[in-house]
Amino acid sequence: MNCRRTALAIVFAVAFGASSASAASLTVNSNTLTTFHTCVLTAISSTSTVNFDSFVNQASAAQNNGTTTTMTVNSSGTSKNTRTYIQFDLTQCAPHVPASAAIRAATVRLYATAIPSTCRTQYIFPVTAAWTELGIKWNTQVTAWQTTNVPATAGATSSMSIGTGCATNNAANNYVTGWNVTTDVQGFVNGTGTNNGWMVRDGTEDSATAANSTYASSEQTGGALKGPQLWIDYTT
Repeated sequence: MNCRRTALAIVFAVAFGASSASAASLTVNSNTLTTFHTCVLTAISSTSTVNFDSFVNQASAAQNNGTTTTMTVNSSGTSKNTRTYIQFDLTQCAPHVPASAAIRAATVRLYATAIPSTCRTQYIFPVTAAWTELGIKWNTQVTAWQTTNVPATAGATSSMSIGTGCATNNAANNYVTGWNVTTDVQGFVNGTGTNNGWMVRDGTEDSATAANSTYASSEQTGGALKGPQLWIDYTT
């Protein structure tokens, strides 16, 4: 976990006299004090701040992949789709993110070790039921989600493009960007939503051509920082 406070902004009002300014004319209103924070949660091996990360495989619906070093989002033929699941423990942020915090931005980042040969759109959805890293399988997902192209993309939190030919996220061995989960994290923090993490799937499953992305999981090794990340900027 790498959490840090990036800035402390103090907003103040200065009252000037008609003819001159003096120290006596300075007033500070405590109601205008705003503190800015950034929390970065990164999953790396045994020190992971991710509760769970795994992927599910439609072609092996009863198989769990919670201990693999990579995760995939794949759409390459009928009933051969894979999806990635991730969940972060927000209590690992230091300082603790209070329920009253305003989430200014929250982004999920995954390290891509392989990208599709064509530009694809991948959607991120808040998971609607509890799951575990060693228990999640295609056939233990939310029942309705065990159908191809469900949930519908209209219910996604956000999406991003990845693959050869895309304007961004077009090279392997980099963190991909674009999954904006600000609204979800705000709900997790203030209690209007339940933090069951997220699921990422291709925008069009059962693709006629191979469309595979491979991401480093929290089990990845080698020392380099490649684990799943959640970046949160917030104010208190």
